[in-house]
Amino acid sequence: MNFGRNYASVTDNNLYRRKVNPNLVGMNTQFKNNVISGNAILQNKTQYENAMLHNNVISKSNLKTEFINKPNKVILYKSFGTENNTHTFLLNETLKDVVSVKLLRAIVIGAKATIPNIEFFVLHIDELQKNYGEKNATDKISNSFAVLDYDKVSDNGTENLFYENSFACNNDIKYFDPPLNGLSKLTCSLFNDNSTTIHGSAVQLKLEFIIETKEKLRVY
Repeated sequence: MNFGRNYASVTDNNLYRRKVNPNLVGMNTQFKNNVISGNAILQNKTQYENAMLHNNVISKSNLKTEFINKPNKVILYKSFGTENNTHTFLLNETLKDVVSVKLLRAIVIGAKATIPNIEFFVLHIDELQKNYGEKNATDKISNSFAVLDYDKVSDNGTENLFYENSFACNNDIKYFDPPLNGLSKLTCSLFNDNSTTIHGSAVQLKLEFIIETKEKLRVY
């Protein structure tokens, strides 16, 4: 071996020693201050676990995981004019093997002068019919998806009326068993109170969903 060099040739037998070869200046420098083990060779499981603990590293074997259905957040918004309040929302991606559709929040906003004396709105979604109602009733509760109750009047001078539905209060969710092959659109219509005709006035509709598919997601 030529000790005048600061590197070792590939034919140097000392290159393959079990301990660190001081002739490998570059590698010696790189690993000399290794915060996990320094230049020491970890001899057993206990030393390995201690090194991991010292460096705040979680061992993969100690990670607790579970698999859940993949949740997809979907947010939809439509500002209606004086036309009938019905609209088909085309999703930007078809969701495959849908197992449930949960309505996180729904809001209807309209001017007090435009929608006076309305107590609630009934939301129909053609792809998500689920609610039962009174037989032969003159309303649109049956086969609806959700009801939005009167919530408040805005206090910013606009006198807008707010109607709201939240999962925390209403628990509106549609399950599919077996899973729905694909969901690419949601066709929504609004009915007010006990009317059997689609509402027609200037309102804003905002919907937020969590749509779960049978595709699995690992969570820690």
